[in-house]
Amino acid sequence: MNWSGSLLLCALAASLIHAFFISRIRRSINASVNNPAPERLKGVSVIVCAKNEAEHLDELIPKILNQRHPNFELILVNDHSSDQTQQVIEQWAKTDHRVRPFTLKEKAKTLGKKAALSFGISQAAHDLLLLTDADCTPASSDWIELMTAPLLTGKAVALGYGGYRKQSGLLNSLIRFETTLTAGLFLGQAVAGYPYMGVGRNLAYRKEFFYAQGGFKSHEHVASGDDDLLVNYGANKDNTAVVLDPKAFTWSQPQTTWGGLFKQKRRHQSTAHFYRTQTKITLSLYSGSILLFYTCLLFLGLLRPAEISFCGAIIALITARALYLIWQLKPIFKKFQLRDLYLWIPILEPLLICMQLIIFVWNRFSKPNHWN
Repeated sequence: MNWSGSLLLCALAASLIHAFFISRIRRSINASVNNPAPERLKGVSVIVCAKNEAEHLDELIPKILNQRHPNFELILVNDHSSDQTQQVIEQWAKTDHRVRPFTLKEKAKTLGKKAALSFGISQAAHDLLLLTDADCTPASSDWIELMTAPLLTGKAVALGYGGYRKQSGLLNSLIRFETTLTAGLFLGQAVAGYPYMGVGRNLAYRKEFFYAQGGFKSHEHVASGDDDLLVNYGANKDNTAVVLDPKAFTWSQPQTTWGGLFKQKRRHQSTAHFYRTQTKITLSLYSGSILLFYTCLLFLGLLRPAEISFCGAIIALITARALYLIWQLKPIFKKFQLRDLYLWIPILEPLLICMQLIIFVWNRFSKPNHWN
């Protein structure tokens, strides 16, 4: 077989590998949890770490205080902010006894927000912990109850969906597209019994789960990972649940500049190096299958640009794969409230792969060390 035929077979094989992961992503729409009766509800500590988030906190705090859960506290940790964050959390503490404000005084030895989060956990009055970010808002007043329900049935970790708000433009579309695929994969893997990450925008776990792993000690030198590495090291098929009731979603402000997006994704991607070996193999197969598909077709087009038969084969394979992805991912995009994007998958996917490849190369030469 010549090079052209080999490349065509490699592209087909890559598509089949990717199809396996698409089947895993589709599992994320099948997660379900039985909500406990109101009399079984236990106290919950909602923890938010904030660094220069005064404006966002004024939107988030009332949304949390309006939750229907009968017994919760809101722990707000000011992580060396230079804006009005401290004044905002102190003012809210004066108006509602459930708000407990704290401020980190000393410079943290750990990177990222791990020191702030560890401190918040140490101050929590309850065993059930629910985390979100300062720039997020819960989708409903049932958020606390829904996200912590699995913890009342014997689970140690509950993974939720944290999406980004819709805005106009390609940047926002790419952000929401990437977020949906990432969420679909890690939530689908968890449903299949292979949890490997969660997002701090919407994550619940028991305090004992956190301390059983020594907190963040094993990865305190990493700027990110306060959510995904914690889950990666401690979650398993028996102690992890997925919550996908739309009322349990959180929604965040997306990046509004390409520079901000690259900065954020560089930090996220640098964490993957510290995943368990099994997780790294899985993610390499997933991303590698997509990259291999486009690489093979690119070289095939360069080698045989004038041959109608090969050009027809390339077009047919691209078209068949695009239609398959649209068909298979449409329910996922509807579940995560992205009905406007699934028809754009054939355009957004190669753009996303290019961005991820650039960030991968960039991170080989310099490492991000910030969290906000």
